[in-house]
Amino acid sequence: MCIAASALPAWADVIISGRITDPSKSPVVGAKVVVFDDEATWSVSDFTDKNGKFSITHEPCTSCFVEITPRKRGELAAALIEEINGKANHRFLVQLHHGFSVRGSVVAADGKPLKDIVVKISSADPSDDSSAKIHGGGAAVTAKDGNYRLCLTPGQKKLTIINEKYPALVKHLVQKFQVTSDGALENIVLPWKHSVRN
Repeated sequence: MCIAASALPAWADVIISGRITDPSKSPVVGAKVVVFDDEATWSVSDFTDKNGKFSITHEPCTSCFVEITPRKRGELAAALIEEINGKANHRFLVQLHHGFSVRGSVVAADGKPLKDIVVKISSADPSDDSSAKIHGGGAAVTAKDGNYRLCLTPGQKKLTIINEKYPALVKHLVQKFQVTSDGALENIVLPWKHSVRN
């Protein structure tokens, strides 16, 4: 992966662009590329063209991340590029890899499914190249039954829950898990704020 950045005046919009390829370096067509702010309160998206290229313009922000999701699920894994300075232009060359389908659910302590919860997954494997800041991760938003699904590369992952919808429940929750094959994760229970000790 190569990254080029340039400083912009504070008033200028920021452009995140690049090209997505598969393991054989062929362009990945129709992949969805989404730019989120750090808290996942806004997002802007684009789809790769026949050459695997994309370009997204957004307002400057402190920090953001980019998620790439291939059109065909279950073959190529999603990718997540983290901790991007949202005040500078960036250009990425990203190679996607094969992965496993992972699914799960987010529920409240009483078992009620939680809709519109952001599930962000990134690498927690110390052997990954942290300087590249790209891993077989991604983000999903839970459906009305609380379910989510992602295609992930194998290895240790960090799962972060971002809750902006239910004020009585904790806003963030972090867990770690291992991806070794297709499968389902245990339900993620989002606790009530008063049940969490500071």
